[in-house]
Amino acid sequence: MDLTMSADQRDLRAGLRDYLQGTWTPDRLRAAAETPALDRGDWSGLAGLGVFGLTVPEAAGGMGLGLVDAAIVFEELGRALVPGPLVATFLAAGPVPGADDGGAVVTSLDLRDPVLVAEHLDSATHVVAVGDDGLHLWPAEALVAEPAPAPLDPLTPVSRVKTPPVAGERIGSAADAAGWRLRGAVLTSALQVGVAQGALDLAVRYAGERTQFGRVIGSFQAVKHLLADSLVRVDLARAAVWAAALTVDDPEAGDPGEAASAAKVLADDAASQGGRCCVQVHGGMGFTWEVLAHLYLKRAWLQETCFGQADEHARHLAEAL
Repeated sequence: MDLTMSADQRDLRAGLRDYLQGTWTPDRLRAAAETPALDRGDWSGLAGLGVFGLTVPEAAGGMGLGLVDAAIVFEELGRALVPGPLVATFLAAGPVPGADDGGAVVTSLDLRDPVLVAEHLDSATHVVAVGDDGLHLWPAEALVAEPAPAPLDPLTPVSRVKTPPVAGERIGSAADAAGWRLRGAVLTSALQVGVAQGALDLAVRYAGERTQFGRVIGSFQAVKHLLADSLVRVDLARAAVWAAALTVDDPEAGDPGEAASAAKVLADDAASQGGRCCVQVHGGMGFTWEVLAHLYLKRAWLQETCFGQADEHARHLAEAL
């Protein structure tokens, strides 16, 4: 399995990174944390870059790329802390009209969850319910839900669904629902790798600027070890995510379920530990609202709960051994 990026993939990553750096600046993220409503202009901008139609066949107006290309893109989205129901809208491109071109904002509910929670419900146009029997589509306004007064991630408003509609438009079979969960776990893992990389970049930058005892703190062995450990976690998780994406596209390369579970376990650990490392390297500053370290850590904690928690995926791996 070759995990070397092609020239096209490097160009794809570089182009998206430049766009996100100019759009989601630190000041913009702080402002969005205060008023987290989804900006439809930004959403359309992502769609215009082809983010949601990456794996849609060219004959249907998409780019016809593979899931590993999507994983590269989603890592950049996670690194920039881009808010919104990115994974659900990406997965809905095709079955839900307008999802690929930015005309629709799709959030999702997994009916396996003991508590049904939807993100960005106020900004969503559609909701996809993922059940063991298939996929069902509802208009977002059909859900009776109560917004969380203080969401864990201030960039991601969530609502607890009290009474989901009894019936919705069936848009996928049981196999489609299984595929939704599988691909969603891989893409969420890619977002987590991006969060881990973003937190590491922030910590490294601060460690090279902050001085103590007449030296930059990045020269201290304890700080070096923290950053090196984070780098190892990021690189390992990234390799696992790409391997999982390649396996989903080509099941003959391995078991897609096992690969996705391994990716989720490693990516969740990289993101949460990376967020803590970023806070620690910043010292007392790391606990302040102005420093973005807390946003990386909170996004990591939020995404740990999406598409299966690490314990669930670890049990799946243990059962397969």
